[in-house]
Amino acid sequence: MKAAPVTRTVVTLISFLLVPGTVLASSPTDWIRGTLGDVKTALAEHGSDGKSSQEKFIQMSRLVAELFDFPELARLSLGPHWQQRSPQERKEFVTLFGKLIARSHFMKIPTKAKAEQRYVGERIEGDRAVVQAVVMAEDNEIPVDYALVRYNGTWKIYDLGIDGMRLSEIYRSQFNKVISAGSYDDLVRRMQIKLQEFTVEAGAEK
Repeated sequence: MKAAPVTRTVVTLISFLLVPGTVLASSPTDWIRGTLGDVKTALAEHGSDGKSSQEKFIQMSRLVAELFDFPELARLSLGPHWQQRSPQERKEFVTLFGKLIARSHFMKIPTKAKAEQRYVGERIEGDRAVVQAVVMAEDNEIPVDYALVRYNGTWKIYDLGIDGMRLSEIYRSQFNKVISAGSYDDLVRRMQIKLQEFTVEAGAEK
């Protein structure tokens, strides 16, 4: 699937959001501030440890899986098509979706990308929360909302709102077009092909 311009914009902005953080803390805002930097730090370390791109991808996938609630993001991204999937299909889709996000968004983050991020508020409702921030990138102030869910005392990201666009809505639009023009199986095949392309690229980088 070819990335649309708006998708590329979001992917680029995500790279600016992953600025070094501080220590892990219990509030949603402190969790965001203290853990997103782990991804960028890991990328910087993996860039100099002599490991292959595939090994780095496996490690990065594990780290990203700790930060994101992929089942929920996958459910939101598939929209009404999620209900039509069997438990096994859902499990397989979540795994494939998570690998694609780790590869397409996080393996290509420039380790020196910098941006100032201000936290301007948070809302907590039970085990869900939204952390509101403003990112200064290329002389623009961009509002960012981190949608979080709490599991076993820690938080996970299940969606991102960037300048009024939700990551799940962007994917939902793309997925729905493919399914409407063909079928769910067509979507899975396209995602598998894209992941294979990433794997070939990783092999070429060894």
